Amino acid sequence: MADIVPSEMQEQINKHYLDMSPEMMELIHGWLYKIVGAAYEGISELPVEHRDHVLMKMSKACSEQAKAVLGCQPCMGWEDYKRHMAGLEPPFGPRKIQQIGNVVHWTYVPPQDSEGKAICQCPLAMFGWIEPRPELCACSANSVASYIEEYTDVEVATVETLGSPCVNGENECRFLVHLKPSPFTTPKHET
Repeated sequence: MADIVPSEMQEQINKHYLDMSPEMMELIHGWLYKIVGAAYEGISELPVEHRDHVLMKMSKACSEQAKAVLGCQPCMGWEDYKRHMAGLEPPFGPRKIQQIGNVVHWTYVPPQDSEGKAICQCPLAMFGWIEPRPELCACSANSVASYIEEYTDVEVATVETLGSPCVNGENECRFLVHLKPSPFTTPKHET
């Protein structure tokens, strides 16, 4: 945030807020949690096209940060990308990626809590800002597309969420990625 806030405003923020009592900081922290939670509640109530537009913007910001953590290189190639993602250690991996033609089954195995329940890896949910909810999986699906396009230079048409802890209680986050077909693909077969 410091790189977005003008320096004179950052000085005022530091002056007034960094020296607050722990009780006041906790109160402000809880306040922010409620604001973010209410915003996500509102997002989930939007018509699907508007909800998805907002989530696309949020996932773009999130995936830009996640890319630094994943350690992939742009245009590394499809096979190198699959090997790299499969070799990631928890909590960033492993990722299982299987391709059949223009369809990719993309699975992420999130860490589990002490009771064996998968932990949602959305930073907002993981750090308690919001409760895990199915809309977060749309954000993750957008990130999957972003990773594939940037790291492999392969275009993605759509990503479907097949299952996740938030959607249907599975312990894996599973996506079906439809890659853009070659421009020389035959038209849909008529019966």
